[in-house]
Amino acid sequence: MNVSEKTKKSAEIYAKANDAFFDDDYDEALSLFTQLVALEPENAEFMLKRCSVYQKVNKLDLALKDAENALGLLKQGSRSLLARAHLQTGIILHRLDKYKEAQEHLEQSRELNATEKTLVTWLRKNADKLKTSEPNIQQPQPQSQPQPTNTNGLNTTARHEWFQNENFVTIEVFVKKIKPEDATIDIFERSLSFAVKLPTGSTYSIELDPLAHKIIPNESTYKILSTKIEIKLKKEMPGIMWGALESENDLGTMTTASSNTKNKSKDWNKVVQEVEDEKPEGEAAVNALFQQIYRDADPDTKRAMMKSFIESNGTCLSTNWTEVGSKKVETKPPEGTTLKKFA
Repeated sequence: MNVSEKTKKSAEIYAKANDAFFDDDYDEALSLFTQLVALEPENAEFMLKRCSVYQKVNKLDLALKDAENALGLLKQGSRSLLARAHLQTGIILHRLDKYKEAQEHLEQSRELNATEKTLVTWLRKNADKLKTSEPNIQQPQPQSQPQPTNTNGLNTTARHEWFQNENFVTIEVFVKKIKPEDATIDIFERSLSFAVKLPTGSTYSIELDPLAHKIIPNESTYKILSTKIEIKLKKEMPGIMWGALESENDLGTMTTASSNTKNKSKDWNKVVQEVEDEKPEGEAAVNALFQQIYRDADPDTKRAMMKSFIESNGTCLSTNWTEVGSKKVETKPPEGTTLKKFA
């Protein structure tokens, strides 16, 4: 596979993987980002994307491994991407209750890019945990104290669903007999952080950042019930129906109906068919994929794409600034053709 074919294949998989991620189809997103990592093992961007998916499905050990691998790849690379890698590492370590190590990575992220999205929130959250955890001295437990051997029939896993009407987005986390002190819920204008300790001792968490649209935190509420936790987020713009819970570019749709429509009732096969019927083909499809990648990329990736495309006369497209930034990108015409220069 030549460079042009490899780049085109990566672009197609990347677009599908991002769509799956924003549709909360994490199994599909994980499969596709894993394909990208196998296709370009030196691409830290793909590694960090898979890291984000692992966090969503609470596979924190695998997420941490990807974050650390990305840091290794980025030692001499993009500052903005390196800042993201340190931020992701800090978030994972925080969720693993390793607050001191998390603080080191969060501060390194701030040094590289103080405006990194969600950094301020995580610095505050981690600082709060450091304050409460450092003074604590664990008292030895009496040897005769019996230890629990089961969860007395309580559920050991959790799941969540969401639905909406004109004014609220409601998230339901299905977990039984949870004590209020075992749940932590932080609601912000464009993010939601939720964590609950399960009877097994593990933690089920949801990190939504950014939310698809702005909400009003002081008008949002949550209830801890016997079989679930219900979180109601007040929409800043009533009447806008969100296309996803978490997104950077969701436009939403206007509605005048005050209907509660659960996401799981949507006929996704029909939606996919409609998209396939309308999607561009041939060169137009490739251009659309490249435009999506460029739109979602960090500044160094955009520079790499622009430089490689222009210098190679449209025969090469790279997303790796470390690879193309220090040298001219040569023209590489497709096999069986030759470069023809015009006076």
